[in-house]
This record gives sequence, structure tokens and C-alpha cells, in this order.
Amino acid sequence: MSDSAGALRATSDALLDDLDALQALEQEKRSIEPGDPRLTVVADQIAQVAARVLGASVRQRTLTERVNHLVAAGSPDAPDAPIEEMPREMRLILADWRDAERRASLSAPGSADAVAAAADIDRLREEYRRAFEEARERD
Repeated sequence: MSDSAGALRATSDALLDDLDALQALEQEKRSIEPGDPRLTVVADQIAQVAARVLGASVRQRTLTERVNHLVAAGSPDAPDAPIEEMPREMRLILADWRDAERRASLSAPGSADAVAAAADIDRLREEYRRAFEEARERD
């Protein structure tokens, strides 16, 4: 995977993570009673994440322009697949896998959180296996 493709994938992943965080914070804010000091704290957190979303969207715009230029020029560094099909960096997969393992260990057995964590563990194990095999084939 080219540097541009990797940067585009990483930026897209970060943007999606921040959008998920933004949604969760906004849902939390909606449940807080007026006058509760947490309302301001959560609103500040929302503003911080929203600023990151704006920055990531600007970076993504720049990266997509670069990628489109590489494709138009027929560059061998041009990505040849949509962002979703670009493999993530193995270190990021491992970090998510560790987080899923942690969530599983903290969840009550049989709970929705435990089931979701187990599904994430299986998905991430498979994603890591594919990334490892692709890296081995490249070397």
C-alpha cells in the first residue's frame, strides 16, 4: 500500500472514530439535566472532537486530491482500491484488538458488551491475519 493510500485510510479511520465519539457525547449531553455542571464539561468535549473532525476532513480533502492526481498520472504509488478495502496498519489492528480483549475482560459474561467485544475480537483477529499474510507476501 502506498503512503498516500495508508494516510487516506488512517485519516478516514480517525474521522469515523471521532464521528462515533461525537455521536456518543451528544447522546450523553441530551440526557444531562439543565444546571448540571457536567453539561458544560460534555459540551466542551463535543467542541474538541468537532474541531478534530473539521481538521481531519480538511486533511482528507487534501489527500483525496493527491490520490486522484496519482491515479490520473498513472503513478505506481496510486491506490487501486476504495478506502474500505485498503488494509489498516497492523499496529492499529493490534491496538484495537487489545482494546476489545480489555472490554471483554471487564464485561459481565453474556452481557451485550461481552457479546460485542467477542465479535470485535473475532473480527480483529481475522483482520490481523489477513494483514499479516499480505505483509508476508510483499516481503
